Amino acid sequence: TEIYTLSLHDALPIYSRGAVTVDYVVLAAAVTAVGLYSTDIIGVGMRSLAGTVDEELSGTSTDTVVGLQYASGFDNGSEGWSGATAQEMNGIGNVLGPIENTSGLPGVSRDFAIDPDATEASFAFDLYAMDDFDGDTGTVFIDGQAVGSVTVDQGVPTFTAASDLAERGIIIRYTEIDKAVNLGGNPDRVDAMSNISITVKNLQENPRENINFGFGSDASAGANNEYFAIDNFTATGLADN
Repeated sequence: TEIYTLSLHDALPIYSRGAVTVDYVVLAAAVTAVGLYSTDIIGVGMRSLAGTVDEELSGTSTDTVVGLQYASGFDNGSEGWSGATAQEMNGIGNVLGPIENTSGLPGVSRDFAIDPDATEASFAFDLYAMDDFDGDTGTVFIDGQAVGSVTVDQGVPTFTAASDLAERGIIIRYTEIDKAVNLGGNPDRVDAMSNISITVKNLQENPRENINFGFGSDASAGANNEYFAIDNFTATGLADN
């Protein structure tokens, strides 16, 4: 018969291994708790950042709206506008137009009051070019000066920005939506649709009291054959956050 004797020295490694195992369990639980807590904090931050990035990529301003807030689809008329009235366009709905030949001058216009605390004003609208355009042009004006023009030939628009916009503190963006398709009006003719957005800086050392938006056309045949129309017009005063 063999007899084994267990001394205190022999028992210590067993006890120590058990203590180490318990310590790792506690440590692992603590690390897991910290990880979960950090995930919540990072998640909130990432969602906030994702929202900001999404707004910037989609063109939505993250600035604060100050004063000016105007939006019209011209369903309730053309109050405040001169040179054109709101009418229903076949196939499209109510628009500001038809805008006939204005000799290229800003014959259609509206003043927008600007809050002195606004650092910029933003304008955006849809522009329709209807029927028999053969190289005729519609021009957008800010305070009586051209900022950009759309020349349309057989339903195909070409946009040209003014060359001095940077010096005037103006940014203009043009987006082509449809071209050489029938959108309304005469069913046998092709039309074009685009979106134009304009940002006008309001220098705080010399703030504006108002901004005049204007539109002109050199369409030769008048509203019966070729004309422009404006829809979904928005104007917003903004301040930097």
